[in-house]
Amino acid sequence: MKNIVLRFSLLTIVAAMFAFGQPCPNCGKHADLKLTDAQQEQFEKLSFDMKKKQIELKAKLETSRLELHRLFAAETLDKSAVEKKMTEVSQQHVALRMNHINCWAEKNKLLNADQQKIWKKNLQRHPGAMDHNRAGQMMRHRNMMMDDDMPERMERRIEKKIIKE
Repeated sequence: MKNIVLRFSLLTIVAAMFAFGQPCPNCGKHADLKLTDAQQEQFEKLSFDMKKKQIELKAKLETSRLELHRLFAAETLDKSAVEKKMTEVSQQHVALRMNHINCWAEKNKLLNADQQKIWKKNLQRHPGAMDHNRAGQMMRHRNMMMDDDMPERMERRIEKKIIKE
């Protein structure tokens, strides 16, 4: 059990390093908007506040995911606990995305009509720019699927249950 938790923690850390190391194509590239100094300062403050909150939300999300894996690893599966934890994970994921969308909306309010047109055009050119976490999700999924000893672990769990019966 400790080995599973340790491996999962290590995979999560590696995935987070990849996710945080991949900035979106539009991040920090607002030269074409011709922001005033006040707008630039407000953009930076909004970005800082959003990133700070993202760290908190991501930590809660990863903790819940880890707890969910523990529920799956239990001797007997408690479906109601799993469903409750999955709902919690889903809500945290929505909160994470909404934090980013709220930042985008607040920045959009700071712009004049011409700047908003450029802002929206830039966003359309990079449709994945609003989803900073996509690389981390893909890496996590790939690593979980590539877990070499997963079939053996599942086999051992099934054997244990058969022996108990």
